[in-house]
Amino acid sequence: MNRIDNTKRKKRYIRVILISFLIVLAIVVYIGFDVFLRTRSLLVRINQEVDTVDLRREQDLPELELGETPFSVLILGIDSDWEGDPGRADTIMVATVNPNLGTTYLLSIARDTMVDISGWGTTRINHAHAYGGGGHGGVELTINTIQNFLNIPIDYYATLQMHGLADLIDAFGGVTVYNDTVDFSLGGHQFPLGYNYLTGDAASYYTRMRLQDPRGDFGRQERQRDVIAAMADDLVGVATVTKYQRIIDAVGNHMITDVSLAEMVQISTGYARALRNITNLQLNYSGQIISGMYLIPIPEHSRIEMSNRLRDHLELD
Repeated sequence: MNRIDNTKRKKRYIRVILISFLIVLAIVVYIGFDVFLRTRSLLVRINQEVDTVDLRREQDLPELELGETPFSVLILGIDSDWEGDPGRADTIMVATVNPNLGTTYLLSIARDTMVDISGWGTTRINHAHAYGGGGHGGVELTINTIQNFLNIPIDYYATLQMHGLADLIDAFGGVTVYNDTVDFSLGGHQFPLGYNYLTGDAASYYTRMRLQDPRGDFGRQERQRDVIAAMADDLVGVATVTKYQRIIDAVGNHMITDVSLAEMVQISTGYARALRNITNLQLNYSGQIISGMYLIPIPEHSRIEMSNRLRDHLELD
């Protein structure tokens, strides 16, 4: 049975905005270089290179010079349902970081976005990771698909297994968020209007729900951003300094990236101002059933507009 395309399988909707890559960098920026050095063995362990299309070379674009030029990173949240499952990239984000403007753009791409995946035809964008066989192959096919879709080079990537989100939240000692939209319950947890203290397990359900939210997917993404913002606020607090090892371990146990130790040091020092100034972006869309599958076709003018905005931010043209 093809578990990827089986429309009867239970949907989990675990699509959490992951900025684990940025969190690691922020730990370096806010807590200090000494802490970073003491965790370098862990950061070396999570480094894995991939072989993708070099769009900078193919399009004769400016070479990446860390500390001086803008760069991009693809952030993937991988959701696996069983042992050996290659996993789907149910959270897909592209960050562009510009040190000259001191800004970071963070684009969320819906998992059902309709794209062309090389060798597989037109389907959901989150299938690319599974079609690539997961691991290196899945990341490579996803990066190439994103580059083709947005017409921008992806300089780095970071993936986080979705089951690691709860560990990360718990490493922070939980987070407090403000629910201003709808009183709801999910997974045995109640989320009333007003302030809510969330453990890791509760946060995974809080950021998952969309069916009870009148704003649908947009509401869910806003809750995801609220949880990330809460973690970012805690990160700069004095109490977090004593928790840094648990935070790094939680990220390191579930995260893979191709950013090397030396590159992370360069990014943390040369892009600190930009990493503190994040603007969230989102493609406007309306989903529909196409050939029996729920898909989100992005109007060409919207795709080109977003592509141009990101290319400008990366100073490519």
